[in-house]
Amino acid sequence: MRSNISLPQRMTAEQIGIRTLWALVHGSPLPIFAVDRDAVILVWNPAAERLFGWEEQEVLGRQNPILPEGHGEEFRRLRERAVAGEVYTGMEVRVRRKDGSPLDISVSTAPLLDETGVIAGLMAVVADITERKRMEDALRESLQKSLRVFDETIHALASAVEKRDPYTAGHQQRVARLACAIAGEMGLLPEQIDGIRTAAIVHDIGKLSVPVEILAKPGKLSEAEQSILKTHPQTGYDILDGIEFPWPIARIIQQHHEWLDGTGYPLGLQGEEILKEARILTVADVVEATASYRPYRPANGITAALEEIRNHRGSRYDTDVVDACLALFDVGFTLK
Repeated sequence: MRSNISLPQRMTAEQIGIRTLWALVHGSPLPIFAVDRDAVILVWNPAAERLFGWEEQEVLGRQNPILPEGHGEEFRRLRERAVAGEVYTGMEVRVRRKDGSPLDISVSTAPLLDETGVIAGLMAVVADITERKRMEDALRESLQKSLRVFDETIHALASAVEKRDPYTAGHQQRVARLACAIAGEMGLLPEQIDGIRTAAIVHDIGKLSVPVEILAKPGKLSEAEQSILKTHPQTGYDILDGIEFPWPIARIIQQHHEWLDGTGYPLGLQGEEILKEARILTVADVVEATASYRPYRPANGITAALEEIRNHRGSRYDTDVVDACLALFDVGFTLK
């Protein structure tokens, strides 16, 4: 059956393709615009009108109006890379609407070819991500608030311990500082160091269950009193085990008096059975406790503390942890 369209009225496949492409651009729910090499607007679809506020006749043949002031050079470099053939997908930028209000958008670009196949500019497809960014900012703010509350709670717990044991005030903070420095010297990841810091700040929380008379006793503890004191790692585990931390805080605290040779307490763990974080905390705790004053003895000083970990390197204490600790003091680290 012959078409009722006369030959002069027939469109070529190329013309049909152009019309189809233009219909897709014009009817797209996503803002689409095209610019030449000088950022002059060539295409500005209705969705772009609705999002940015400028109508098509206001922008065609003019410089791209959405570029924020002060960022012209930055966008010029991006445009040059795009017209050189680079394709961008989901690039997030903040621009401005006609009324001057800020707008967060995600831009995907592709080179715009002329009829000879030469790159004449770029085509951009835009997604409005303002609401998503707002939600991300709100979530970030909420997370930061939660972290502040978490941090304040941890320090409140540490303060509660030290109020019952005033002779070791500041011990947990100093241990935390040293443990984090050791972890940093060993090259641990920042998130691991955060976990060590948290565990160290409250590592003696189990002492809340130890009678003050034992904690503050000026003389040597009896065997029965020592047995009570040695319950504090397990008690600390029991207190914190039900709290969902991002790190194994309860287990680190439970293990901070374990030794590699299995002679520590409360579980008698050996070697790799002990968490690396706990092995770091153990060395930091021993160094601070040995160097500092205690009700039952004067301060031994840092020399004696370092001699203790050096003498038991590889037996009680992790070799890498001891080496990192000694290296810190060799370059001037102090417990103050």
